[in-house]
Amino acid sequence: MGQIVGGFGISHSPSMGTEFDRGMGGRFDPRWQVWFDGLQPVKAWLSRMRPDHIVIIYNDHLNHFTFDAYPTFALGVAEHFPQADEGWGARKIPELRGDPTFGWHMCEQLVSQEFDLTVCQQMRVDHGIYSWMPYVVDAPWNTPILPIAVNMLRFPLPSPRRLQKLGVAIRNAVAAYGTGRVVVIATGGMSHQISGTRFGMANEELDRRFLARLGPDLERLVAIPQQELIRAGGTDAVELTMWYAMRAALADEVEKVYDFYTFPQITGCGVVVFEPRERA
Repeated sequence: MGQIVGGFGISHSPSMGTEFDRGMGGRFDPRWQVWFDGLQPVKAWLSRMRPDHIVIIYNDHLNHFTFDAYPTFALGVAEHFPQADEGWGARKIPELRGDPTFGWHMCEQLVSQEFDLTVCQQMRVDHGIYSWMPYVVDAPWNTPILPIAVNMLRFPLPSPRRLQKLGVAIRNAVAAYGTGRVVVIATGGMSHQISGTRFGMANEELDRRFLARLGPDLERLVAIPQQELIRAGGTDAVELTMWYAMRAALADEVEKVYDFYTFPQITGCGVVVFEPRERA
């Protein structure tokens, strides 16, 4: 049977990707050097885990989907997931690999657990994944990913409880797979707002408390209304609810392996790594 060996939640932002590219050219901004350095333990952990598959829960920023047809849950089943052009052309990094066999298995299993998915056999991926991926995995990226895009832009959004149930469904689906080690990643947030009269707001206290409580207090976090996250952390802090799916996918009880937080620019940048308690 397949086994989820661990997972993590991590922030994403367009500037995170562009600053990585500059840094690798020898021009790392000191604010982003802190983030780069803080992710090196995550990189080492992911290498030790030796995953056969990586499931990534993220949100598309209108770079593949549009509001003409914006799904609640979309799953990518393809050999490759190219970069979406976000207005400045393709970055000089490789495409992400997929595994259609694993993808179709996960699709069938999630649908059997009453998740009605939009299935994409072509999917362009934006900074929701590409911005942080080079920080934690050296190219070439040989481990296949399974991207699950979640609506975090257009109300009504999937509820926190629904995202928790998605995580449980992912856990069951992986267990039903023949073999393999799987890491589950969720990305989004942390506190930030990039539109409206509160543009630029953030809440470091909220971010740090979330990182501390996601492991032991998932049920309490899930009970917090999304509107409260938005009020306290900015419109786009609601992306943190995707982290509930990662946390619920791992195990009822987890051990925190590592966490890190900084605030380089506009968006709180944090990461927290867990392993199922029986493994740890």
